[in-house]
Amino acid sequence: MDQAGELEAHWRGHVDAWRASGGSQKAYCEQHGLRSHSLSYWHRRLAKGPGPSGARGLLTLVPAVRVPSAAAATPSLSLHSPQGWRLDFAALPPAGWLTALWGERT
Repeated sequence: MDQAGELEAHWRGHVDAWRASGGSQKAYCEQHGLRSHSLSYWHRRLAKGPGPSGARGLLTLVPAVRVPSAAAATPSLSLHSPQGWRLDFAALPPAGWLTALWGERT
């Protein structure tokens, strides 16, 4: 373990022991010969989670897989007629085709 890891482990032990004691930070520090602002600093720092030095060993890379969203499965265009027929398109058809379709209707 490197020096930063040893320092963090030292203070993690004190922070855990102080919490388990149920007493105040000041009383714990007086009892153990610690500076109360140091215990307070490490309490806040450890509550935030691992910092840049502690995070090195925790990083795991996994392959990313793109999963299509549910919205991609729904049609992007849906045409409904008063007669009850319906056309659903997953992708937009060419504008000329839509114009010709509309022209056939009139």
